[in-house]
Amino acid sequence: MFLETTSSSNEEDVSGVRLQTPPGASLAAPDGPQAQATQRGELLTDVACVQTLIEAFGEEPDAFRIATVDIVRLLATGTAPHTLGESAAIVVSPLAVEAMEQLRALIPHVGIYVVARETAEVARTLPLMAAAGADEVFCLDTQADRSAFEETIRLRLAAPAPETEIRLLWKWFRESPERSLVMHCVRNGYRLDVWSIRSKVFSACRKTLQNRMTLLGLPSPGILSRCGRVLHAQELERRGVRPTTVIAAMLGFPSAGAMQRSRRRLRKALMSRGRQALVFASLLK
Repeated sequence: MFLETTSSSNEEDVSGVRLQTPPGASLAAPDGPQAQATQRGELLTDVACVQTLIEAFGEEPDAFRIATVDIVRLLATGTAPHTLGESAAIVVSPLAVEAMEQLRALIPHVGIYVVARETAEVARTLPLMAAAGADEVFCLDTQADRSAFEETIRLRLAAPAPETEIRLLWKWFRESPERSLVMHCVRNGYRLDVWSIRSKVFSACRKTLQNRMTLLGLPSPGILSRCGRVLHAQELERRGVRPTTVIAAMLGFPSAGAMQRSRRRLRKALMSRGRQALVFASLLK
């Protein structure tokens, strides 16, 4: 596997706990197309890579159900139908940078995963795809590759992104040279292994990424990821997931109380870090 997704980080406020859906837990989401798609575990898959997924997981994968979409045709129209915006995750083949940027602008909150056929192709496209808005790039050559992809999709489907907040951030940071990094931190904050993912996807060490944020007066990637985790918790609460202990366990908090304390501490910390940080503090309820 080209991307490692197993390490943890103290800055991410984890203690070696893996993100998981607790046994017996369910997403009690409200009625509507988005809730139905999440409950069915649908994975929107571009027509160009449907066969790749079928070859890797069979016609009916255990962790998700393949729903086909023609990304090139949709991008040609310049509009995103409800099925795109209501999805939690979309899988595409390597796209031209301009096409990836266009797709990301249409759906800044949706997880976008690129599936390549060869490791060399992954290495070649990874930095450009990350800057354009991809969350991760996978090569499905081995069973380990396929397991990592399956686990990533399962976690994404279980913790859909907070669309309202992410769209607001997308507009707020539209002029920022680090918008892709900011959005990646928040969009993937639900992942306890987010530092490992981020370093691999952006082909930069932790210190480099932190310095990039500091130069612009932004909170560190670690703080933004913690903010993303809280926003994901708020989204699950809005969708009616109960009890709070289920949400806490899904997002890697040791308890519901720890999740609430983390939210309060984070908001207080952001309030004292300048104008850029206040944007994130205002989103925390």
